Amino acid sequence: MSAGHALRVPRVCAHFAMSADGKISTKNLTPSRFTSPADKSRLHLIRAANDAILAGRGTVEADTMSMGLSRLDLREERVLQGLPPEPLRVVISNEGRFNPASKIFSYTSSPLIILSTSRMPQDIRDAIAPHCDLLLFDAPSVPLRKALAMLRRDYGVKRLVCEGGGQLLRSLALEDLLDEIRLTIAPVIFGGSAAPSLTGLPSELLPEPRFFRLSKYTVSDGECALHYARRRCKD
Repeated sequence: MSAGHALRVPRVCAHFAMSADGKISTKNLTPSRFTSPADKSRLHLIRAANDAILAGRGTVEADTMSMGLSRLDLREERVLQGLPPEPLRVVISNEGRFNPASKIFSYTSSPLIILSTSRMPQDIRDAIAPHCDLLLFDAPSVPLRKALAMLRRDYGVKRLVCEGGGQLLRSLALEDLLDEIRLTIAPVIFGGSAAPSLTGLPSELLPEPRFFRLSKYTVSDGECALHYARRRCKD
């Protein structure tokens, strides 16, 4: 595909919390609640600065996420900027085996988009369709670049933050779709080969490294918050 016909996609930021030994969760994929209140506040600041929040089904259900913006001041600030009160919520799953009772479907303060494939069972489609925009692709897995281009074209998403999990971040990196990484390193260690890292469980190397540069960092509450920007060849 030539540069003139390349799909336009949102700017993608990955926002994760990580233990000092490189884990984003325990081996049992327990909710990610090992960081400070200041880090939780930072999460909402980052959400508020984006047009959409993206997460994988497993992360959403394991963490019982609504993906909402709870701070009234941030919602009001977005409205003053001519934006919707809360960012669009986007959840992705290749197999589409959602639990229709998940919190994500009962939260109605912001629109919800589900990205999945024709592998999604019909009973689940019927159950969740009234609560979201259901975008299904006739493919074994969601074509990320095409899906992100649809979010930009059809929903006006220019900036998007990915909040997990590691397998989704790996998929974004494979497609070279990551522009930023916001990473909080917490003073705790989990251990365990079955505990996922930023790119999920151990697997094959990426086809080539993705290089980033540190643009900012802060230290508080024993945590280090890092902000990385993608370093392209021309940088």
